[in-house]
Amino acid sequence: MNNRSQREFVDAVVLGLFSRFKSLALALHRQDRLETAHDFVGWLERLQENGDEVDEIALDMTLRALRTATDPLNFLILQRLHRENSVSMRALMEVTGLGRVPLHERVNALMQAGLAVQELESDDVRATPVTGGVVELVENLQEALKEAIQAWLPEVT
Repeated sequence: MNNRSQREFVDAVVLGLFSRFKSLALALHRQDRLETAHDFVGWLERLQENGDEVDEIALDMTLRALRTATDPLNFLILQRLHRENSVSMRALMEVTGLGRVPLHERVNALMQAGLAVQELESDDVRATPVTGGVVELVENLQEALKEAIQAWLPEVT
């Protein structure tokens, strides 16, 4: 079992999710400052005073990342990214058995959740801080469950 503490897993996931939020918030803030923008001007400034909205954002982003990561094929992709950090689309096609379009759709979903980044020049897919935290967390949960099952089986056989 990995020796990283639970806090380190949480910190890695939070760092990645926060990076994703920050990028989204800054992009929306730039959009709000355009001459044609009117509906959401000042949204980012008001957000600091709205704990309920921050809570909703944090929960939504966390659940989305976990939901996306725990799809079996997506998790297979994340495990490969975690091991190698950067993987070509061709290699991911071989690992998953998916064609180019379905794989791109999965990678896009992983990117939207902050779990992967795709290089434009090389078409390689890279891990993010969230990738490692989520993969290691799931693998540690899997290992702990395996140990519990193995400890229980002699009692019933």
